[in-house]
Amino acid sequence: MAQSFANLLEQDQATIAPLYGKVDINFVKGEGSYLFDDKGDKYLDFVAGIAVNGLGHQNAGIKAAIVEQLNHFNHISNLYPNYPQIALGRKLLEITGFDKAFFCNSGTEANEGCIKFARKYFNRKGEAHRQKIVTFINSFHGRTFAALSATGQPSIREGFGSMPGDFVHVPWNDVDALKKEIDGNSCAIMLESLAAEGGVMTLSKEMVEAINSLQKEYGVLVILDEVQAGMGRLGTFLGFEKYGLNPDLVSLAKGIGGGLPLGAVLLRQKIADQLKPGDHGTTFGGNPIACAAGLSVVEQIAQPALLKNVEERSAELRAGLSKLAEKYTSILAVRGEGLILGLALDENLPVGNVITAAREEKLMVLSAKGNVLRMLPPLNVSANEAREAIAKLDAAFAKVSK
Repeated sequence: MAQSFANLLEQDQATIAPLYGKVDINFVKGEGSYLFDDKGDKYLDFVAGIAVNGLGHQNAGIKAAIVEQLNHFNHISNLYPNYPQIALGRKLLEITGFDKAFFCNSGTEANEGCIKFARKYFNRKGEAHRQKIVTFINSFHGRTFAALSATGQPSIREGFGSMPGDFVHVPWNDVDALKKEIDGNSCAIMLESLAAEGGVMTLSKEMVEAINSLQKEYGVLVILDEVQAGMGRLGTFLGFEKYGLNPDLVSLAKGIGGGLPLGAVLLRQKIADQLKPGDHGTTFGGNPIACAAGLSVVEQIAQPALLKNVEERSAELRAGLSKLAEKYTSILAVRGEGLILGLALDENLPVGNVITAAREEKLMVLSAKGNVLRMLPPLNVSANEAREAIAKLDAAFAKVSK
């Protein structure tokens, strides 16, 4: 398909619904950790498609897997067994120790699946009254109605009418508030292993201990949203491994598909035992091309060398960010784990100003809630690229700091 890049932002505004604030850059190619625009400028990509391109751009293994599956068929529906789906599911279960997998197309769909499976589990057990799901303020679980209701950000629910009920939001890491909401009538505790969009917030040891205790005492299910923090991004294959949680359901998306639309739910056998044909479904979920790409992604991320790289680059980046925090008083704190890293900024320096200045330095970064700068580099980012990012960010802060 011939592509025209003349006045591309104007073309976009004339054609696409105005739901995103887009930047006037025309990207034409990606390679590794870099993006290239139509002017030949090279940008270090520490957005990675919002944690989608975990193995960078133009990954050879992903490309080969897609082409191989294209030589067989694009789609056959979930009315028939699908070998790429089975192979990916088997690999995920082998690595994680879960018992069953369900495939869908996105993170919000994966979270919808988790919510439905949790409530169906108790319903089939004769405990239909157990519907309340406790989530957290500033969490982000998706844009469809149930996932939006689970999301602890009232501003993004505004104007959409009434939401599905039985969701309660408590402050992040507030053990007392969580304990007040959980009893023998509760359905689930739903949380991200690291609240990335909500401000790059990590879990406290006390909160982890409380969740594990409540799960054991009341039989409440634990749903882990690993859409952004999973797939190696925290230095473990799944993020919850970093903290010692024992989830009953896990949602995956973003990084799992290597750039193709793919989501997944991993579930324990006791929940699978309460599900029947027709309880849930999807037309495109587990598409064979997406699953072929996903298998390549999973096999690469599961390699110890790749996870070691996440830990090493994380340490280097955190050290560099800490030096910037010493240099610029507008940086209040360094946050995050693995390769979800953030800088909490003083309210007098809007994060958007830093993002713009970084982009002028040819570094792509993004924001998170609470005036936080967020960085999501590819998991295979190099040491030289990490140093380059810190240097570019230093130059950006020098421009905007007072």
